[in-house]
Amino acid sequence: MMSEHVTFIVEGMSCEHCVKTIRDTVSRLNGVYEDLEGKRVVVEYDTERMDTGTIRGTIEDAGYKVK
Repeated sequence: MMSEHVTFIVEGMSCEHCVKTIRDTVSRLNGVYEDLEGKRVVVEYDTERMDTGTIRGTIEDAGYKVK
């Protein structure tokens, strides 16, 4: 497995409900492991199974803006 880390700044992630929503959403992606802190989502992902565009799109589909 080849893994990489990427950090997304997520606007609107301001409460525990938001963190849970993003954690639940991102954890469904195959090969993704997340660490949420403040407005940052640090993701480790398997480059053979996932890409940053899919991760970003998944967070945005949950209703959050990603920088």
